[in-house]
Amino acid sequence: MESLILISTILAVHIFAWFTPGPLFVLIIRNSLVYSRKSGIWTAVGIGIGNAIHITYSVTGLALIISTSSFAFNIIKFLGVGYLAYLGIKTFLIKVDAQKADSKLEQHKDLTPFQAAKIGFLTNILSPKASLFFASIFATVMASGSPFWVVIFLWVAMPLNSVFMASILSVFFTQKRVRSVYMKYQPIVNKLLGAALLVLAIIVATHK
Repeated sequence: MESLILISTILAVHIFAWFTPGPLFVLIIRNSLVYSRKSGIWTAVGIGIGNAIHITYSVTGLALIISTSSFAFNIIKFLGVGYLAYLGIKTFLIKVDAQKADSKLEQHKDLTPFQAAKIGFLTNILSPKASLFFASIFATVMASGSPFWVVIFLWVAMPLNSVFMASILSVFFTQKRVRSVYMKYQPIVNKLLGAALLVLAIIVATHK
């Protein structure tokens, strides 16, 4: 019973974390609006794979090394900052004409599944906050003396949870009504999304 309560609590925290605006939240909106629902969902898959890797090295103790080594932490931190800044600038400079093309051209301009998943994966795996989040979660699980099946269950459930939550966001932001608003105000929205990614990059860079 205690194990089930622990699992439910951790998954609930993980779900609520998705409603806190951050790099992954903005990234899903960006890829879904600028490209397509398919790109948003494949981005979610990349994020889920990144989570699986975070959990793997959290369980094996590598997260402790990252969190205690300022050199290793700063390498990951500034790689993540650079990638967020790159995505932000790229989004900020999107040309409106490319987004107003007909359906065939829009499909041609869409991200491939690999490209979308790669963006989600890199943004997630280069996030030091994600590393510390999973390290703290699994340190709590192991310190509680929970059976190993709880670790295995969360190892599988948390990446799937990320894919599910990110896919819900993607589906919502690609609804016809939402997308029609985007198409009407896309120059402003693209600049806001780009600016949001740049601001998040600055926040990550200045966070100690």
